Amino acid sequence: MRQGRAFAFFIRRFDLASQVGCFACEEVREAVAGKGDTRYHQGECSDRDGRGRDAVKLEHIREFVASARCDSFQEAADGLYVARPTLSNHMRGLEQELGFALFDRSDSNELTETGMVFLDGMERALEVIDSGLERCHALADLREEQDPVVNISLRCSVFELRAMLEKSCPCRYAFASYDNKRPMLYPFTQEGADVMVMYDLDLLPSLRAEAAGMGLRYERYGHEPCAIAMRKDHPLAQGPLTRERLRGVEIAQLDVIESESWKRIIVHMLGDGMDLRFHLIPMDNLLSFWTVDLGDSIFISIKSMLSQYFARREGYVIRDLVDDAPLLMPRSLVYRPISERPCIVPVLEAFREHLSRGGL
Repeated sequence: MRQGRAFAFFIRRFDLASQVGCFACEEVREAVAGKGDTRYHQGECSDRDGRGRDAVKLEHIREFVASARCDSFQEAADGLYVARPTLSNHMRGLEQELGFALFDRSDSNELTETGMVFLDGMERALEVIDSGLERCHALADLREEQDPVVNISLRCSVFELRAMLEKSCPCRYAFASYDNKRPMLYPFTQEGADVMVMYDLDLLPSLRAEAAGMGLRYERYGHEPCAIAMRKDHPLAQGPLTRERLRGVEIAQLDVIESESWKRIIVHMLGDGMDLRFHLIPMDNLLSFWTVDLGDSIFISIKSMLSQYFARREGYVIRDLVDDAPLLMPRSLVYRPISERPCIVPVLEAFREHLSRGGL
């Protein structure tokens, strides 16, 4: 049943369906016709064999086979991890789609004669399906061994580096998702990332120690352009920004982003002794940032992020120069040891080549 449940989930997720007509052998039709079952007459049969019939989910076929093998619907429901009423509804729906009864509900839900014939056909059909799936998985695993996918996590320079990889990376790769509320290196712990572009680890001793403890390697990887957003009526919005004017300013931080790490980075970019004040903006997710009011605070972040959230908002301005120079955040390229994942070499080479050609 393990394989059955796993494939049933696949069917549910992608809403695939299988026409039972290709599995239901002629024995079922003959058995029903012999019993004179008026719910399955020739007209209905020809209509259901046509292209206009509703699809029956393979998930429900698996549930039927499991129910037939168990002593009760409750036992089957427990094994399938579904509610008993849900399973009953699925079986009634399956019977309605097929046009004949599978269970005799007047006799402790025993299989009807038609149900027994159908069970035999479906068990054989599922054996063929599962065998085909196993062969497909084996081929996929073999391809993964011969041509593995490199999982990449981009915590900054997302659009720039995605475009670069699409143009220059010669191997197969995929982008690993991440959650801003999770620790920065979390994708590596879940084997969801092989390579990551992120904040400079040299600025973050605790994160650097964590990376070392995980056996990760890292190197400096250029800079990320940053900028400052603020309300148009903020005093700093009038005239060029200088570090002297920024002294003692209140800086808003999002609680969905690593606040302590980002605080260290801001201090590094602006300099020590600035008497900067920080406060957190409570937020469930970054989507809430579309409507956040900075008030008397300024917000410092990656330039591309500020362009996304503030460039078109009325009443806000973005500044990307401080003392007439770009505000730049150093980055790191973090990756698993090449001895463990030799397939990452082309990806690392693509990143380094991009940097050597003038990528920030």
